Formats: sequence, structure tokens, C-alpha cells
Amino acid sequence: MDNRLVDATWTYHNGTKHSYESLRTSAHFLDWPNQPLPFKVYSTLEPLPLPGDLALPALPALVAIGASGADPPGHHVPDLRTLAGILFFSAGITRRRTFSG
Repeated sequence: MDNRLVDATWTYHNGTKHSYESLRTSAHFLDWPNQPLPFKVYSTLEPLPLPGDLALPALPALVAIGASGADPPGHHVPDLRTLAGILFFSAGITRRRTFSG
């Protein structure tokens, strides 16, 4: 499909957008109980517990990002402990704190 042919897009947009009347006559509020789940749930798969004994990264993140070294030859698949470390440290979760109230 050619991205410059936007007639279908405009038809959809104009058919689904709010009208002046709908914005003025409807009470607008956030429906908190009707939120989508923040994470995808795979209900047919068994949970796979990730190891908690994570190795600290060998390099600071900015050094690793700026590195221009070549990858080692061959196909590399991280083991479960390495994958858990990548997921943990890339999410930025390094500490948990509990506050009263």
C-alpha cells in the first residue's frame, strides 16, 4: 500500500473521532477498573522461575554501550542466569524500598 494514499486513513479518523457535541455533553472520567493489564499473560505456559543470584555486570552500562569491540565468533545463546541479569538490570530495578503509608 502506498503511504501517500491517505483517503482510507482520513475516512477512519473522521468516522471515529469525538464530535464537538460528544465532548460537551458526556462526562469524561478515567475508568480505573477498566485498564488493560500492564504485562502479557501466557496462561497456557508453566512459569519459569528466574535465578536471583545475579552476577554484577563486568562493565558500567555507558562503557558497554560505547564499546566498539567485535563480537566473538559463532552463535551465542545466553543461559538462564545471564538472561535474568539482562532483564533485571535493563529494567533499572536495582533496589527495593518500603515506605510507611
